[in-house]
Amino acid sequence: MLGRPVALRHPLLVLAALSACGDGGEAPTGAGGAGGGGEGGGASVVLSPGLFDCSATKAPPRITEVPASCLLDPSCAERFVVGHRAAGGELGVVAPENSLAAVRAAIAMGVDVIETDPRATKDGVLVNLHDSTVDRTTDGTGAVADLTYAELAALSLEAAEYPGDFSCERVPTIEEVLVAAKGKVHVLLDANKTDRIDRLVAAIQKTETLEWAIVDTDEVAKLDAAIALEPKVLTMIRVKSMAELDAELAHFASHPPVVVELDSAPGYEAIAAKARATGRRTMVNVFGLDLAAKLSGEPAVYAPVFEAPIDLAQTDRPDLVLRYLGRFAGAR
Repeated sequence: MLGRPVALRHPLLVLAALSACGDGGEAPTGAGGAGGGGEGGGASVVLSPGLFDCSATKAPPRITEVPASCLLDPSCAERFVVGHRAAGGELGVVAPENSLAAVRAAIAMGVDVIETDPRATKDGVLVNLHDSTVDRTTDGTGAVADLTYAELAALSLEAAEYPGDFSCERVPTIEEVLVAAKGKVHVLLDANKTDRIDRLVAAIQKTETLEWAIVDTDEVAKLDAAIALEPKVLTMIRVKSMAELDAELAHFASHPPVVVELDSAPGYEAIAAKARATGRRTMVNVFGLDLAAKLSGEPAVYAPVFEAPIDLAQTDRPDLVLRYLGRFAGAR
């Protein structure tokens, strides 16, 4: 998610990352980068593309052994893997970010939650695109806000770096993402990227995904608007301090958030512990550790995250976090 800190900055987590990378930050012999084929994360050892690319004949089933109800049950002691931009953003090795193929790949991998980036087109259609322009992720150019949905849908996604056939993939609508995810994986809807909360809530209602979609933003007014439109909507707040946690939990006392996302600066453990004590799930980004795990081929670098009072890890390498947790589906 653009604008968030590069996690993790806590001293123990930084030390783990640096130790994993070695003094020079070079990958040890046998470590796999994207397409490298090593245990550490080559695309060839993650999943067979036929499970989720354009050649797939059916949608993958939910394969995680963690019950879907567990995320909404604070008494459940499981840890959860959040796929950034579905199956990984900057370090993703499986499918084009935020695509329907990436949603299917995350499901096939056993991911618990996917993160999305709703943006409105010129004619008000909410699509799943991280950047404000289409330049990086498609074969087109221009701002999303200046393109109609028809113009956007005519563009192809950049997919040359991924093994598999993604020729059928286009920028999906948020409704399409919710339909693909329904019954299989929870969805974080990053409302920081759109002011059309009405359309975001409408998409949840239309797809009947109230139990699967979570509106996610650090803007209190947007969550107020979502709750006013749909009293049953699930929400996530983002806080950077104990004072901010106290203020937002008080503000949303009648409609508590499901998840609290934390800035991973030193001292975040105390904030996480307090959030947990109120029955909230806690989440941090682990993008810095993703790089360490990729370079080292050692998923154990994630250990400090789950030794802290953290329930959800948002990652660009969900395959590696799942491997650390002993839940990776592996190449099938």
